[in-house]
Amino acid sequence: MGLSVLLSVYHKENPSYMSLALESIIEQTLIADEIVLVKDGPLTPLLDETIAIFVNRYPSVFKIIKLDENRGLGTALKIGIEHCSHEIIARMDTDDIARSNRFQKQFDFLSQHSDIDVVGSNIEEFNIVPGDLNRFKYNPEKHEELVRQIKLRSPFNHPSIMFRKSSLLKAGNYNGDILLFEDYSLFLRMWKEGLKFYNIQEVLLDFRVGSGINTIKRRSGMHYLRKENRFLKYAKSIGTFDSIDILKYKILKFPIRLLPPRVVLFIYNTFLRTRK
Repeated sequence: MGLSVLLSVYHKENPSYMSLALESIIEQTLIADEIVLVKDGPLTPLLDETIAIFVNRYPSVFKIIKLDENRGLGTALKIGIEHCSHEIIARMDTDDIARSNRFQKQFDFLSQHSDIDVVGSNIEEFNIVPGDLNRFKYNPEKHEELVRQIKLRSPFNHPSIMFRKSSLLKAGNYNGDILLFEDYSLFLRMWKEGLKFYNIQEVLLDFRVGSGINTIKRRSGMHYLRKENRFLKYAKSIGTFDSIDILKYKILKFPIRLLPPRVVLFIYNTFLRTRK
């Protein structure tokens, strides 16, 4: 089996962060056979220049897909999947850093466990350089534990996953219509299809959060609630949530969306993250 890596980039992303992300992909103990990078609409000159440097260095590895306009993450990933040549695909974001053994660990696991369709990992969050926050996000290990919480939260740290292309296509690929919930809605459909999950109990990805406040602002307020409500309607329409599930979800999560961002950040850092 070969290995594809799938990323999407749009004009607001940071060229220096992307350069570090791409370096971390190149410097893996298991080298990817191809890196599929979707340009989600026109980019800044610096982003284009950064991509060109890597393409010139590794012309046989990079496959660049250009979209004429910004279509959003879900659509960009959906199109990217269609251009991936290999059955095993690793996801990455262009501001995170993969640890050097990430691909080897996950690829070997999928090779040895034919019953598993998606494998993720734990992550360490960072601001400027990996390790500076000493903050970790752990997910349960086995399928039964992961799906036990699936009606309240996504089972995976999305940028950490590696999966079988055939399994993802069986669940319908990414959906560009479910803004901000592209990954969660995909995992619900995969679960409904009877596909199997696993989360390696190691940190294999350094996940850039910055100070965290900007992420919270994007995921709070009425604008986010409207998208979240649309996601819940979608989850019900595909038969993964019922009315009671939606009520529980709203009672537990909607009030937090309306709190001041700094209060929400405190809650996340204090109760939903682990420090060593």
